[in-house]
Amino acid sequence: MEWLTSLLAMPELQTALISLFGILLTIIINRAAGAFQAATGIAFEEKHRRALHSAIQSGVEAALAEGPEAGLDMIKAHAIYHAQQSVPDAIEALVPGDGVLDRIAVRYYREAMARVGVAVPA
Repeated sequence: MEWLTSLLAMPELQTALISLFGILLTIIINRAAGAFQAATGIAFEEKHRRALHSAIQSGVEAALAEGPEAGLDMIKAHAIYHAQQSVPDAIEALVPGDGVLDRIAVRYYREAMARVGVAVPA
């Protein structure tokens, strides 16, 4: 036991152990920070996605309330404009590609029309 005490009393070994402990602590902190960032990033993305879908859906509903005879293109444009005005931060965060907002608007248009019993051609 005395040899262990004398070994731990060596300044070179103390410096090496402190360095090793620092490296291990840095690795643990980096892993924890990465896990936290991944978890919160996913939560923010989900929040933005829900907001975008909700805005497009309410835009479709508002356009249909003014009259479904306006046609798909006009209702789709109204829904996308509504989303751009309502949730610009979600659109900026998600960066939807070309046609994505159009496809989401068409989906909610078809769902709304199906609720009232009107078939929409594919």
